[in-house]
Amino acid sequence: MASIHVRLRADKDDDIAAWYEAQDDKSTAVREAIRAAIDRDNGQESAVKEAVGRELARLPQVVTAAVREALKGYQLSPADNKGPGSEDPELASRLDAQLDEFFS
Repeated sequence: MASIHVRLRADKDDDIAAWYEAQDDKSTAVREAIRAAIDRDNGQESAVKEAVGRELARLPQVVTAAVREALKGYQLSPADNKGPGSEDPELASRLDAQLDEFFS
């Protein structure tokens, strides 16, 4: 069994001292207060993890929309436009690999 010893500082911890002194069952009150703080902190941590998970799940759609918006209306100059299927196979392969890595 563990024992916890706490030293309260005058003026800085007077609120804690007053709360503690007002407790009929001091040990139970302290245990319940510590458990409530643990539950609250764990609840906040899981809420943050859930929110981050939702945002990370949306990331591919957000990036895709941003790329589409950035490229909207972009056209190759007539000198560069050699028609469908005339892309540089090496550059196309590198771009595909980068996009696959980013969205996987």
